[in-house]
Amino acid sequence: MTGTEPAFEASIEMNDEDFEFATPPMSKDFIIRTFEKYGLRHIVLFSEDMFYVAQQNMEPYHPMYVNSPYPDDIELIFDYMTIERIRKIEYLEGILKRSPIEKHPDI
Repeated sequence: MTGTEPAFEASIEMNDEDFEFATPPMSKDFIIRTFEKYGLRHIVLFSEDMFYVAQQNMEPYHPMYVNSPYPDDIELIFDYMTIERIRKIEYLEGILKRSPIEKHPDI
């Protein structure tokens, strides 16, 4: 996977309904504030626990220290993406978009 497959295309604008079952503080506003705080452009979920985080300039965003976790607010977004099966969230020009939600493999 290269991250350019259709499953990784953030083509759906996020709205409050995307957070209907999310646990606070997770919300559209929370994600926007987090993306703005760290200057992020997108987060891609490649597998159950493997994420790629890109800054607005498309450079990778890494934790401050090697082998340390991302900041807690970014980790919460990782959890949300995993639970909701969202492969990509992108924030560009003030618009928050997500990839289509994948079907659960057991359904």
